[in-house]
Amino acid sequence: ICELNRIRFYSPNKSELPFERMFAGEDFLAMKRGCFGPIRFFVPSKALDKASVILHLRDPRDVLVSMFFSYCYMHAGEIEAQTGYRKEVAEAGIDRFVLDMVSAPFYDYRGDYGIGSRYKKYVGTVLDRYQRYLDELLARPNTTAVSYEEMVLSFPSWLEKVTGAFDLKDPEETRAIVTERHANSVAAGEEDVWSHKRKVTPGDHREKLQAETIRELDRVFAPVLERLGYSDAAYAETGVPVPRW
Repeated sequence: ICELNRIRFYSPNKSELPFERMFAGEDFLAMKRGCFGPIRFFVPSKALDKASVILHLRDPRDVLVSMFFSYCYMHAGEIEAQTGYRKEVAEAGIDRFVLDMVSAPFYDYRGDYGIGSRYKKYVGTVLDRYQRYLDELLARPNTTAVSYEEMVLSFPSWLEKVTGAFDLKDPEETRAIVTERHANSVAAGEEDVWSHKRKVTPGDHREKLQAETIRELDRVFAPVLERLGYSDAAYAETGVPVPRW
């Protein structure tokens, strides 16, 4: 979208967002003009009062499952996958891992590998991050809330909401080009634990986690799941959550 419309784009994937300085008080977002993202945790800024905010979230239970495979297999880092402490985490199992990510043991994990521990003293556990999204962003009138599930299962409606957050001269043309280029890239496919796009199908936690673990995550995330629409009957039927503002 930014490329097509000549909007300056700042991405953490290209080391263009100085998070350490931002958490130390530098309001980088307010100092620049453009599009910033993906930002995988809440970062305070005066710019949030007026900027168009796109809050793009996924079922936190599926996020935790994805984090396990990122930590153990997919992400590069200081040690190779399936060695050392990464191998130890894999052998301890996914159920232990996901529960650790929402409680005190998270702070003892070494390395980042896609779990956000590099900034853990600022952003907290996965549960903390979701609660912050709800407290700081969801109810803002300038926030557009969209879901990973809608992106996968209903790409056109998801894209219309996302482009609606931008001031575009020709949004229809932008949507047409983006759809042609990227709609298939987010479609569900075969699982590959070594791939960055391991498995995009929503509801993966139901296949990967024990029933007892799911019940505990349902309890821990109950207010979050309700607010984001993941506990509604409509989500169970359509696979697409509808947030409650």
